[in-house]
Amino acid sequence: MNRVSVQFVARLSVGLMSATPLAGTAQLARPADLAGNRPPAHEAGVEAQKSDAPEAIFGSFDGMTSTLGVVAGLLATKTSATHVVAAAIGIAVAATVGMGAGQYLSDGRRNLRKALVMALATLVGSVLPALPFLFGTTEACILASIGITLLASAIIGHYRGYLVTYAILIVVTALTIGLSLAVA
Repeated sequence: MNRVSVQFVARLSVGLMSATPLAGTAQLARPADLAGNRPPAHEAGVEAQKSDAPEAIFGSFDGMTSTLGVVAGLLATKTSATHVVAAAIGIAVAATVGMGAGQYLSDGRRNLRKALVMALATLVGSVLPALPFLFGTTEACILASIGITLLASAIIGHYRGYLVTYAILIVVTALTIGLSLAVA
C-alpha cells in the first residue's frame, strides 16, 4: 500500500470508531439505506434499541454521577435528609431537562426518541443514589445509596468497562466531598 492509501485507511478507521465521521472519510451504509429497502419491523426495533444504548448509558451515568456528587457534598456538610432529597430533586429535574434538550439540539436529525431516552435515563440515574435518603441520613441509608450506585454502575460497566466506570465514580465522589469540606 502506498502512503496515501495508508492515510485513507487510518482516517476511515478513526471515523468509523468516532461518534461523528471525519471530513473526507467514507460512511458505511446501514441496511435500511441500501437500495431504498427497509429492514423488517422486528429488525428496525432491534436497530432502534441498539442505537439508543449510548444515550441510555450516557444519560444514566451523567444523572447518577451528578446526584452522587450533590449527595456526597451535602453529607460531608452533615445536612439533613430533607435537604439531601430537595437537592436531589433539583439536580434530577435540571439534569433531565438539560440532557434531553441537549441531545435533541445536538442531533442534526432532531430525533425526539433519542432525546426522550436520554432524558428518561438521566432521570432514573439521578433518582437512584438519592432514594435511600427518603428514610433519613443514617449509616444504613448511606450504605444503601452506595450499594444502589455500585449496582447501577456494574450494569453500566458491563457496556462501558468496569474500571473506567468505577474510576469516574471515585473521582466524582472524592472531588465533591473535598470541595464541600473546603467550602464548609
